[in-house]
Amino acid sequence: MAGTGICCASLEEPIALMKMGLSMVLIGHVNFLLGALVHGVVLRHINLHKQARAMEYAISNVVALTSGLVGIVVGILAIVLSKNKKSKGLTWSLFTVSLTAALMAAASAIGLSVITNECPFDPTRIYSTTLILWVPLIVTCVIQMVFSARCFAVCISFLGLPCCPNRKRTRPYGRAINVVRPLKGSRPISQY
Repeated sequence: MAGTGICCASLEEPIALMKMGLSMVLIGHVNFLLGALVHGVVLRHINLHKQARAMEYAISNVVALTSGLVGIVVGILAIVLSKNKKSKGLTWSLFTVSLTAALMAAASAIGLSVITNECPFDPTRIYSTTLILWVPLIVTCVIQMVFSARCFAVCISFLGLPCCPNRKRTRPYGRAINVVRPLKGSRPISQY
């Protein structure tokens, strides 16, 4: 595993899974804080009752906030699972929570990246602040989606589910080749 980073390492190794968990905790916190800043700085200026289009921004932001919190839980579960890989309860917990986190991060990234041309609020200082905060929020949502999907994939491998072949198995349907050495004084096989 020397020389490989988080993206290339096999998460079946405990150290790589722990690093992924720590990364998920960090990304989840950044995602949550950026979502809170967007909500506090921008969305409090929007009157949701008068502008129906502004509801999309609020829903996407709430999904991003929740996605950040769920990403933190995925990171904590991955760290704990790295020390106790034989626990089926932890593996199933990480399986469900990482699937939820990946789907929520994908939904928030899609919802935040669909910014309409009609700005639902004053397009001056607030709109530029929104764009400055939304771009890193979209990036962190995409990173969280990828990391959560990797945690989900390693849980499939740990559980031995049929949708993912186990890497530790050798070829189950390979041919066995028997090598027989001739005895002393016997004729070689080509002479038979």
